[in-house]
Amino acid sequence: MLAAVRTSRPLRVALLAGALGCDAIGAPTPMPPEVPDLVAENRAAGDPYGGRFPLSEAVAGLPEGSRLRAEITTDAGVIHCTLDLDAPLTVANFVGLARGLRPFREGDAWIKAPYYDGAVWHRTIEGQFVQGGQRGQGGSGYRLQDEISPGAKFDRAGLLAMANKGLADSAGAEFYITTAAMPDHTGHYTIFGACDDEFVVRDLQRQVAGGARPKITSIRITR
Repeated sequence: MLAAVRTSRPLRVALLAGALGCDAIGAPTPMPPEVPDLVAENRAAGDPYGGRFPLSEAVAGLPEGSRLRAEITTDAGVIHCTLDLDAPLTVANFVGLARGLRPFREGDAWIKAPYYDGAVWHRTIEGQFVQGGQRGQGGSGYRLQDEISPGAKFDRAGLLAMANKGLADSAGAEFYITTAAMPDHTGHYTIFGACDDEFVVRDLQRQVAGGARPKITSIRITR
């Protein structure tokens, strides 16, 4: 255990990425087949992409690279995550929102802006996870299709997953990071990355449990 604590951050990220599978740092898996009723519902709500923002647009302008990373700057410190390209629809949504490329609804308008800048960490179950990405009360304005791989398990701390409303295909923009294994979430929530800096995550969890609402300053996407 002591050796694990003293392992350098880049190595820990690499180990987490490796645990997700080689596709997590290589070519993305093709997007899942669309759910026609979900696409129609999203388009009727005003989403020009029908809930299927493409990864090619999400990463436009980034240098080529085998890995896609997210650097989440918060009031408690920085969290470094490696994104899992086995969930390309979810990763494209997250990256597009973070970079201000993916439209979302604010009030009656659909806008483009860095969605997570200033969003808060607002929910936790101590010893399980801390949830963030809440921007106002309106959500993203669309529902995101689940990407739940049979091999994806909530078997450790540091997993990055999409929050939802307890129903299939009900995620939008909010996400959470686990602080322990959560086997009851397996098969119900989309895992789309693995995060380092557990001490920062646990600090955020303590703050939220105490009634605070720490902020996400920004999310920087790199390769």
